[in-house]
Parts: sequence; structure tokens; C-alpha cells
Amino acid sequence: MLDKCTSFEALTAWVWRARTEALQLNPDQKTKLLFAVDGRQRLNPPLPKGYFGNGIVLTNAIATSGELLANPLSYTVGLVQGAIKMVTDEYIRSAIDFFEKTRARPSLAATLLITTWSRLAFDDADFGWGQPTASGPVMLPEKEVILFLAHNKERRSINVLLGLPSSAMVKFQELMEELN
Repeated sequence: MLDKCTSFEALTAWVWRARTEALQLNPDQKTKLLFAVDGRQRLNPPLPKGYFGNGIVLTNAIATSGELLANPLSYTVGLVQGAIKMVTDEYIRSAIDFFEKTRARPSLAATLLITTWSRLAFDDADFGWGQPTASGPVMLPEKEVILFLAHNKERRSINVLLGLPSSAMVKFQELMEELN
């Protein structure tokens, strides 16, 4: 049983499960969730206040399709939380060393990469003709990427931007509507 979870953890878990179900993956098919974690305060010593560069590191959780769908949502939230807890000073330094040696980008095969832009202030941008009515990327960089965007200036809801085959999108939409 979970004591608590963040909105990001809950939405990430829900979307990971729904996408897995919508794609009708075999129960023994492994699926990997990949997302960025802010490492600024996890480093020892932490990055200084006002540090302006990238301070993120990718973390992951792995489960079979069957595990995700046979267990309650709290199980999947626990996987997301476990991936976040893995990000320690040692983990970050190891990831940096690995990247410096290999310059390898993570494989997206059987992977779902979730990133959130829900706190970015796109609605405040004004290029001389007023505030935007909508904002976000023109297209997703890869079909394995899901992007969380703030719905409006109040940021009280989140748009989930993703790409799926049309047959899977119908099922995914049905699963999302179950939340209402």
C-alpha cells in the first residue's frame, strides 16, 4: 500500500499502463519506462543555488505487460517511485561516467519515454500579438515519447501528447475516459 504519490507519479503510472493495454502487448513482453529526474539536490555536494545548466539524469523502471495489467495501479506507481529513489549521488555520477565513455543515447526499443513540460510557462510568452492560445511541440520526436503539457495558464489539468497506431489510440482514449 502506498502512503502518498505525486501527480507526476500517478499520471505516469496510469499512462504507462493504459498505453501498454492499448498496444495489446503479450503478457511476457517487457516494457521499460524512462524519464528524467532532477539531480540537483541528489548530488553530494548539491549543485549550487542558481545553477543554470542541465541537472537531470534518466532513470527507468521495467515490468512485463502482464505485471502492469494484473496488478493494481499502486503497483505501477511503486515502480515509478522506485525508479526515482534509485537516483542517488552514486547513480548520477555513474550515469555521467557511462555517458562520457560511450556517448551512447538510451535505446528506445520497447521503451516509453515520458517527459513533463507542465511547469514551463509557455502561456506567458508574448511576441507582440498577445498570449498564445495553445503551446507545445509541432510533433513528437519519436513514437515512444509521451509529453505532459499544462492545459492552460491556471495549470489545473494536464494534456497528454502521444503517438499511437490508430487502433491503439481508440483503446487508449477509452481508458483515459474511465478516469472521468
